[in-house]
Amino acid sequence: EKGPLINMLALLMMSPTLVDVFQSPAGSRSLAISMREAAYKPGAMSPLYLDGTLPADAGCDPLCLAALATPVGVEPQKLTSGSLFDRIVPFPWSVAAREKVMSARTPEEQRLTLEWMREAEIKHARLAMLAVVGWPLAEIINPFDALAYTGGRAPALFNGGLDAFTPFLVLVLGAAAYLELQTTDDVFQTWLNKPSDAYQNGGLGSSLGFDPLDLAGKLPAGYNANAAEIYNGRLAMLAITGFAVQESIWGSPVVQQTGVFFGR
Repeated sequence: EKGPLINMLALLMMSPTLVDVFQSPAGSRSLAISMREAAYKPGAMSPLYLDGTLPADAGCDPLCLAALATPVGVEPQKLTSGSLFDRIVPFPWSVAAREKVMSARTPEEQRLTLEWMREAEIKHARLAMLAVVGWPLAEIINPFDALAYTGGRAPALFNGGLDAFTPFLVLVLGAAAYLELQTTDDVFQTWLNKPSDAYQNGGLGSSLGFDPLDLAGKLPAGYNANAAEIYNGRLAMLAITGFAVQESIWGSPVVQQTGVFFGR
């Protein structure tokens, strides 16, 4: 009785499907990886490429937006599904297509993709944290009633008024472009010799080595500053978007709409 059972097991183990799972071809992503529960939503599972190695990795990418990034070292892929959108949209337009793109990338390509996306997230998070402080302060201080032409609202794309600050915006964009050029090699990992010292010491998002108050050296042991920055930055990105939408819809400064937060 054991003979037929053993033979059946041997045949199953030799089937192409199981062989593909346990013996993935060289250069492709192994499928024999345990799933990880996502932290952003009860019962949700994290994608395989979000394995928790990056700080503040909550396993949240339900739309598989990571597949839209094709940094240096990642081979662009074009999937065709026969849909009209294949001709119109220059990127994989469906979640299923993006998941196929991401799963087809090698582990090295997935690492490059995620680190490129994390660099972008860190920069947007830092800008948002500055903006979420500067926006209400500008409306609270409002020296000489300088915001009268926008109804007391901070100048923005939705509120208008940015044209009055064109010279200042040109200077800001020029400074931002200069700083961006200083981090290009670290972001795209295209070093001729080796990464910058700041990048080697601090990792992602630390290319400029900006810490004039040496806050990193004053943190308590075990404190994950990188994760705290990401979490606060994500909250700031949501908040600054809320500021802009609120003022655009209701037409009044956000410090008046939510006075309990701003002492109004």
